Amino acid sequence: MRALAKKLLCSLVLVAWVRGSATSFDEDLGEEELYKRDTGNVTLKAPVIGVVSEDWEGVDGTWSTFEIRVGTPPNVFRVLPVTSWQETWVVWGSAAGHCNTSAGVSPNCGDARGGLFYTSESSTWVNGQEQYLQLDADLGYEGEGQYGFDTVGLGYTNETGPTLTHQIVSAMVSNDFWFGIIGMGFQPTNFSGYGDPQASFADTLYSNGSISSMSWSYTAGAYYRLKSVFGQMIFGGYDASRFTPNNITFTMTGDNLRDIVVTIRSITSTTGQGNTTLMSTPEFALIDSGVPELWLPVEVCQQFEKEFGLEVDQESGLYLLNETTHQNLLNINPNFTFTLADQKRGGSTIDIVIPYASFDLNVTSPVVINKTSYYFPLKSTSDDTLYTLGRTFLQEAYVTTHYESRTFNVSQCIFDDQVSPHVVALPPTLPTSTSGSGSGSKGSGSNSSSKKLSGGAIAGIVIGAVVLFVLVFVLIFLCLHRRRKDEAEPPSTPPIEIDAGKRLEPPGSAQASNYASEVEGQEKVEIQGNPIMHPQELEAEVPTAIVGGAGPSYGRLADGGAMSPIREQKTPMAELGAEERGLGEGYRDQEETSPQSGDGERGLRDHIVSPSSDTMPSIMGRTRPIRTGSPTVSEGTWSPSTPVQRRGSKFEERFEN
Repeated sequence: MRALAKKLLCSLVLVAWVRGSATSFDEDLGEEELYKRDTGNVTLKAPVIGVVSEDWEGVDGTWSTFEIRVGTPPNVFRVLPVTSWQETWVVWGSAAGHCNTSAGVSPNCGDARGGLFYTSESSTWVNGQEQYLQLDADLGYEGEGQYGFDTVGLGYTNETGPTLTHQIVSAMVSNDFWFGIIGMGFQPTNFSGYGDPQASFADTLYSNGSISSMSWSYTAGAYYRLKSVFGQMIFGGYDASRFTPNNITFTMTGDNLRDIVVTIRSITSTTGQGNTTLMSTPEFALIDSGVPELWLPVEVCQQFEKEFGLEVDQESGLYLLNETTHQNLLNINPNFTFTLADQKRGGSTIDIVIPYASFDLNVTSPVVINKTSYYFPLKSTSDDTLYTLGRTFLQEAYVTTHYESRTFNVSQCIFDDQVSPHVVALPPTLPTSTSGSGSGSKGSGSNSSSKKLSGGAIAGIVIGAVVLFVLVFVLIFLCLHRRRKDEAEPPSTPPIEIDAGKRLEPPGSAQASNYASEVEGQEKVEIQGNPIMHPQELEAEVPTAIVGGAGPSYGRLADGGAMSPIREQKTPMAELGAEERGLGEGYRDQEETSPQSGDGERGLRDHIVSPSSDTMPSIMGRTRPIRTGSPTVSEGTWSPSTPVQRRGSKFEERFEN
């Protein structure tokens, strides 16, 4: 019977393992997995994925651009995603000086700038106001644009991405912004001539049901990795195959123009000679793909200068590198570790390691006049509200935001050309975790979200229940069989006759153990209806008294002999000392992300972004209802309906028909 039970158990376990493995393999198949996950009675929409142009280009680095369509008939433009803005810009072909030949730019720069837009050629163009661009104006970036409304789509055809009508478009003129942009923010824009805030491209995707949540993910791509790894832009979810999940959840600030803010706890460089601390005082910094550089405190930039021999070019204000300095950096090949957290004190941290190859960039006209040079993308500022981590940082970091919960996650990128994309949709309401994690929680997060049980999981539960039932049945059978056997067998040791009709069982015998019971000085009693036999006093050396011990001890005869053990009667649960345990939380779940769980959490668990509360107070403590200069300071919160105020302006005589 035992052999039969063992064979049955092994067979069932093997079936369950094979079934579970086959399900996991099947679920991992597919060139690109778009998960439509159930949350209650709501089916999540597949995320909207931006289309890369498959070009590497730029005047301040080598960047992965994306394709959008603007106008009717549609024209295709190559643009850069901007994480800190919400508008769509394209280069205005009708503006004088769009190819700045005085700075060394080719007079036929249209294609190099991603394409030129002519408002007169679009039948759906609605002319608006002339405005300053304002993006990163506090960092010295300038530009102007003819604003209006037109049809905008992702990719080069209607089949490659959604098309939205009446979107904000700026036909822009700027030497600081070489390419047009696609703003990823959900904030609306408010023009002085309009009474209602105008929805952004991302917010329109959400409001028309194209995506299930106000969320996006972005990484800039890395030209120097493998055979060049393109960037990625996703609305409504994230790609769990592109990053290593962590358990850090960051909270957004209340400033609607500077909301994706992290704390840089430290920066360390690592070379063959060891580690060097470049920054040790925690500071807040905005993640902003609109600029290429890292804007850091003056004293931190001075540490970079000292460690790597950097010098600022007075004309351009950049760290231009001569051949000797550039070759030295290539030789020592430092890695830079950015330790990030949500707040300046307490909570968990995450390390983002960036190789020197990320900083090994070229700059050319019109950023520098009539020349090309290596440069180190670092800028110094004494204004602690302007510290920024730009596109250089985002080559190695993957950012996922969730605007309903006002949270986001930053993770280390993975570069593996053998892994298939694993795109996960984020719900509008993130699930509540059973225990806190990350920054107070990226569990990156972190953010575990519930999911439907797969067929393999259900089969495993059913098989497990059957195995448990069979084991219980076998154990009951064996116990009953053993009990019958014990009752049938005669006692192994014959009783010792003391006197006629009276006997004393040998110490340790089952009979004595069943019938003897003595508890803390109480008289012996009858058990199971059988009288306890007292030994008689004889001339021989026989027991005359019993000395009881406390607890589970042995009865002692007067001459030192031992009797059978005395049983204590205890409540079983009192011996167990059982306690309740809550369910643990995990982050990483490849089928979900989280996210995140990441971590997740993954999760991106599914969760790149961990469960969060409602609108969080600003850790920067600033709101800017009207952006006219440097940021003001106040404790405030932001909701997705808060408009971005703009100031009006009229151009000078700079535009041609």
